[in-house]
Amino acid sequence: MNQFAVIGLGRFGGRVAVGLYENGAEVIAVDDDPEKVDDIKTSVTAAVTMDATDEEALRQLNVEELDAVVVAIGKDIEASILVTTLLKELGAHHVVARASTAIQAKILDRVGADRVIYPEDDMAARLVRSLTSPHILDHIELEGDIDLAQVIVPQSFVGHTLKDLDLRNRFGVWVVIVRPKEGPVTVADAEYKFREGDHAYVMGRAENIERWDKLE
Repeated sequence: MNQFAVIGLGRFGGRVAVGLYENGAEVIAVDDDPEKVDDIKTSVTAAVTMDATDEEALRQLNVEELDAVVVAIGKDIEASILVTTLLKELGAHHVVARASTAIQAKILDRVGADRVIYPEDDMAARLVRSLTSPHILDHIELEGDIDLAQVIVPQSFVGHTLKDLDLRNRFGVWVVIVRPKEGPVTVADAEYKFREGDHAYVMGRAENIERWDKLE
């Protein structure tokens, strides 16, 4: 079972901690606010009230044994940077740090963060996609230059099989899963024939996925 720690239980950190736990991971949730810790304690494996900038206190988490640590501290930039630095010094394998500004992101990267994220930017990007690409329901960046998206199947695909459409060669995307309007979700098969109202999960380069919205 994967093991994680989430440090900072604001709106973003709390959602990450609960989401990881609901997906089957062991999660230690950490914050210096006892009320936040109390609010989340029944939704994670363990909840701890502590000052994560205290090296000796942080050492008690045995971060070197965890798969990843998420530093979700929001407004206190100094604390975020210090905690990230301490985690790497204590042997944390993978540290994901939240940044609010480009400068903070650059510093977090320099002190050893393995990944820096901008939650607000991510939400803004998703909103833009939903407004400008109505046939692309969700879009997730994977590693490298490959993305995953949930899309509405164009009307012109209805009645045709994946084999007939040859999407990988024609459009540079491949269908992974099909979610029919009725019936169970199914792993994509070459002989699957699209029906009215189908959704599909497709993988490919971002520019190829964005072309999906132009298909009729």
